Amino acid sequence: MGKMTGKWCTETYRDTALSFKIKKKLYAKRSKFQMVEVYETEKHGNLMALDGCYMVSTAEEFVYHDMLTHIPMFAHPDPKDVLVIGGGDGGTVREVMRHKGVNSIDFVEIDGDVYTVSKKYFPALVKGLEQDKRVHFKFGDGIKFVKESKNKYDVILIDGTDPSDIAGGLFGTEFFKDVYNALKKDGVMCMQSEDPWYDTGIIKDVQTRLRKVFKQVHLYLAFIPIYPSGMWSFSCASKKYDPRVIRNKKSKIEKFRYYTPELHRAAFALPRFVKDGIK
Repeated sequence: MGKMTGKWCTETYRDTALSFKIKKKLYAKRSKFQMVEVYETEKHGNLMALDGCYMVSTAEEFVYHDMLTHIPMFAHPDPKDVLVIGGGDGGTVREVMRHKGVNSIDFVEIDGDVYTVSKKYFPALVKGLEQDKRVHFKFGDGIKFVKESKNKYDVILIDGTDPSDIAGGLFGTEFFKDVYNALKKDGVMCMQSEDPWYDTGIIKDVQTRLRKVFKQVHLYLAFIPIYPSGMWSFSCASKKYDPRVIRNKKSKIEKFRYYTPELHRAAFALPRFVKDGIK
């Protein structure tokens, strides 16, 4: 749970705490699903917290969005139809839009207030979304949406929060089966899968459940300063493709702030303690 004391905003998580020096609180309101807060920090730009947990900051958002999006998008040889579940801040959809070969992006976010707040306080995250005719806004339950979709997507990106009441179903075996069915015969999916320092058990469960459903399942890491330990994991799975291999030659994106082809391959090289923790 996060709190503001004087000029500091603090998130406590497990047995640790992370604080940012702030100028002021810009927004605080409970949506239908969760508490949404935005702070103006001294050095990191605006910072959004959901139910007291940091989600995105102006300064560091490119790390998370590059790594969740571009590794699966480059692992698939020709991604045309993409589904983004969650990601209400808009950053994941923004990065998918950079792949010019994409024809359609379904954007399914359960909490429309997050998108509204992002439009006001994180305009760079939503830039161009409403003008791009490929983007289809479908505010609602992503779990239900996936269950009703069959053989439709080349890539599915699951940009959910921690496994709580609002997002817990995004980590379950039944949901992964529905994702499998929603993908085309060579489809790729990717999801954020928590912190290797504090949540190895969650990561192991996700990996185990994915392996029961998909042929290819692999874990990779990125380093994101606003998350409790600074280390974060992503789980990528496919009906056919090993996501460690770059196949997409059509999305000729010239400039990234974090992603590189070298990093694509290197991100899957896991520290020993992470390998041991997910066996």
